[in-house]
Amino acid sequence: MAMIPPNFEALNLFIKAQRNLGFQWHTNDCFIFTNGAYRVMYGVGYADDWVGKYTSNGLYLKRDELRKVFKFRTIEEALDAKLKRINYVPPRGALVTTKATRRWVLGEALGICVGSSAVFLGSKGLISLPVEQISNSWVLA
Repeated sequence: MAMIPPNFEALNLFIKAQRNLGFQWHTNDCFIFTNGAYRVMYGVGYADDWVGKYTSNGLYLKRDELRKVFKFRTIEEALDAKLKRINYVPPRGALVTTKATRRWVLGEALGICVGSSAVFLGSKGLISLPVEQISNSWVLA
């Protein structure tokens, strides 16, 4: 992905539109949410080629099935292949993970850093967590 400046205004509008939309398999899960956030910021998602590959017959693949399809042992390894992992306070727009909210299949929830906090999908809408609860973060290389 070519390095272009993020469109934070588009990100803000995206997050505002998502504020009251909760987690919903296949239509608004954490991958769709975060990949969509990257799409509005950069014009392309961080993993558009993953869309539709983590389901089969309308059901989400289990961890062992995901490992076979994507050829990575962990979500961190898979994201490392797409983005640059950082070990400092994530900047606004960074892809982040946490174990401090519902983790669904991956063992970590995917979210987007918005400053001193990050937003993640909850069952009824977006939830905000302080950056101190972020496990890992990635930016464009």
